[in-house]
Amino acid sequence: MKPDKPIIDMSTLRRDLYLVMGLLLADKEITEVPNMTDWTQTFYENEVGRLMLWVATAMRGLLDGMGRHKESFNKKRCGEYWPSFPGGKEPLTFRRACNAVIHAEEILPYKSPRKDPSPKRKTNVKQVYIDRITVRSANRGRYTRAHLDIIKFVQIANAIINFSQEESTHADL
Repeated sequence: MKPDKPIIDMSTLRRDLYLVMGLLLADKEITEVPNMTDWTQTFYENEVGRLMLWVATAMRGLLDGMGRHKESFNKKRCGEYWPSFPGGKEPLTFRRACNAVIHAEEILPYKSPRKDPSPKRKTNVKQVYIDRITVRSANRGRYTRAHLDIIKFVQIANAIINFSQEESTHADL
């Protein structure tokens, strides 16, 4: 007999999706706050990795419990995937994104150069985190890589959560 509701606390899952997206999008502003660079370097990558691992595991659990409905969500795209890096790339599906994070050797928020608005500094470019995550791994002796677009990932995850909550209110037949 299946439980009527998923065992995942959906409000916690939504909160953590919000947090990981907020972390990635907020870094552009946080890097402008004096004396905060150390915080970014100390906590940021670990927190993004921790949140992504929990979220990917929870989302895989929800997907696996969706029965015949999971295929429509499995194939939604949220980035790019290299099954044999640096070879050719292909679209990153939501399910593959979750698998990549779960089996990752490295989860790295993606850095992008940003002009430094301070005219006093000699360098005019610094690195800031943006809305992408790079996931590095290996599969059957080949290096793999995924570039995950966090906004698309969160949108798909939210749709799955909504669907799961709707489905969990009905008794199994």
